[in-house]
Amino acid sequence: MITDEEVNKIYSNISKNVKYFRIHNNSKYADEYGRITQEKLAELCDVSLSLIANIESKKVQQTFSIAVIASISKALNIPFEEFFKEQDFTK
Repeated sequence: MITDEEVNKIYSNISKNVKYFRIHNNSKYADEYGRITQEKLAELCDVSLSLIANIESKKVQQTFSIAVIASISKALNIPFEEFFKEQDFTK
């Protein structure tokens, strides 16, 4: 059985990774600085802006479906499994 701590870690990883990959992006939807706005990502994924904002927030534990992460993965052109990994973006 998965513990609450493990669940929290998964949500934390997804939160950090969605925000990072949205801001550091090279998909066809990114602006000239390699970013996609939360609004644009919400539009591409057919979800609300508040859902994207809540997913990225460290203060809100937003529940969401695997389908939402798959949609974000496709829009950002990032492999699905990358959202679940603990990433070291300092490199």
